[in-house]
Amino acid sequence: MGHVVRLVGGHLVYDGMLSTKEIATIDDILRTLQEEIPTIEADLAEEYGQGVWYKYHLGLVMGEILEKYDISFSERRRFWDEIKNFATQEERKRNEGTNAVTRSFYQQCYILSQQDKEVVEKLTWRQWQDILDRVGNREDPRIFEWIKRYPTKIREDDWREFEKALHLYLKNKDTSVFDDEELFAIYDSIMLMCKKWRELFKSFTVKHPKSAKIKSKSVWVKKYYALCFSKKKEVRSRVVTEDMCETAFDELMEY
Repeated sequence: MGHVVRLVGGHLVYDGMLSTKEIATIDDILRTLQEEIPTIEADLAEEYGQGVWYKYHLGLVMGEILEKYDISFSERRRFWDEIKNFATQEERKRNEGTNAVTRSFYQQCYILSQQDKEVVEKLTWRQWQDILDRVGNREDPRIFEWIKRYPTKIREDDWREFEKALHLYLKNKDTSVFDDEELFAIYDSIMLMCKKWRELFKSFTVKHPKSAKIKSKSVWVKKYYALCFSKKKEVRSRVVTEDMCETAFDELMEY
């Protein structure tokens, strides 16, 4: 597909100087999508509900469409928009906004479908959106292998904090210098740091129910992550340890 279209004022606008034959080809593709996509989405929703497996299988269909119509990598972003604007009958409340490049629903489904099923099942769709939104967190594709190796499904709250902490850790970091085991140990330690925060903060709220720090939790958790990473750096350790987590929490919250 050498050209894409867009919607302006409710009317189709063709980009570039197109021949009658090229316009007919684009019209045929859009007509096919308009006929196929609603049925495909309805069938998948009936079989899988609206959870992660619905998105995974929808992504597989997206891959087939890319191949069938020869959609190049550079054209994909706008092609996802064409499906959203012209083909689907689903109303998706999530606003792609200024992060549209990374938050396109159909693009994210496609990326998800490229993962092993053993990886997909470890996270809910909401959790997958977290990592698919944060391009930097998945820039090193070995994050997916780490998820696959993780022994259990990951709690929503732990994953949310893990994504935030990982984003902070990866600033100005080149993870390609680590071999697999070194990198996975780092991921494990970041998850440990997040779990310790949840456990320690829960205990803190019981001990200090009137503390103003409870209401400003988001501020203190960022300080906690930064301090944990600082302590790791001080002792030239590659990973954050449990002792570092507890010491950092006590220094911030208990004093």
